[in-house]
Amino acid sequence: MTPSSPTSVAMPRPLPILGIGVVPFDSYAEAVKCAEDAIAAGRKTFWVAVNPEKIHTAMKDSRLRAVLEQADAGLCDGIGVALAARLLHGRVVKRCTGCDLFFHLIARAAEAGWRVFLLGASPESNERACASLTARYPSLKIAGRQHGYFEDSQEVVRAINESRAEVVFVAMGSPKQEFWIAEHRQAIAAPFCMGVGGAFDVASGIAKRAPRFFQKTGTEYLYQLVARPGWTIGVRWERTLARLRFFGAVIRAALGGHGTAEPEGHCADGTAAERASTPSWPWQEVASQGRIEGTHGDKHTTT
Repeated sequence: MTPSSPTSVAMPRPLPILGIGVVPFDSYAEAVKCAEDAIAAGRKTFWVAVNPEKIHTAMKDSRLRAVLEQADAGLCDGIGVALAARLLHGRVVKRCTGCDLFFHLIARAAEAGWRVFLLGASPESNERACASLTARYPSLKIAGRQHGYFEDSQEVVRAINESRAEVVFVAMGSPKQEFWIAEHRQAIAAPFCMGVGGAFDVASGIAKRAPRFFQKTGTEYLYQLVARPGWTIGVRWERTLARLRFFGAVIRAALGGHGTAEPEGHCADGTAAERASTPSWPWQEVASQGRIEGTHGDKHTTT
């Protein structure tokens, strides 16, 4: 295995968004390095992508809220959470989507020799994702895989542990994947676990990414709302309402002065996690910022 860099990076301090912590990573490289440090240390870590719908659900689902609060890192999975951070904390938080981070971590896994286990999605999607990833990254070590249509979780946990995987990606959709990881996190020997939503479908080619304009502006949700197959009118309306209610709660919290204190997250070199200047209006910076840039995963969709 390629040794990790001797320089560790302290994870930036999370910002509370309606009680759910979101880590303001400055780049995908920083996020990957924080994950790498946990893997190198053998420290059991659970990361979760946080978006407006997930926070809205957690506001009324105490079980999901408890799981999100227990996660070691919450990712800013979309422009809605980034805008909420700007309104509540006056902070510019770059988007770090779960799906894009998945591809960055896969690329690093191939370089570092991490053993990876892919759990979830349909049998076809899981198989095709494995084939596609190993074709793209010949040195990638997929220690094991299991589609999401299983009945015995204990058998799956046993398979993960027998594979000696160091990284486990779970693609079951939210909140099922978060519940499953939380329930079995202690039994899973792998240091790093992360829910990745539809990332396997993207890797397999079954799901397509939104056009570049929507990617750059952080509005992929709007494209999915109209174009995603399988969503009924009721589902589309329900998801839209969840986002509207989320923003309503954010605005009430901002006007009430709740959650406006700005935690000071710092990296190991002493530099502040916040490096961007403050714009006059929140949406100007959030829209122009786009997602954080990197060298991997730019052809894939968000979760």
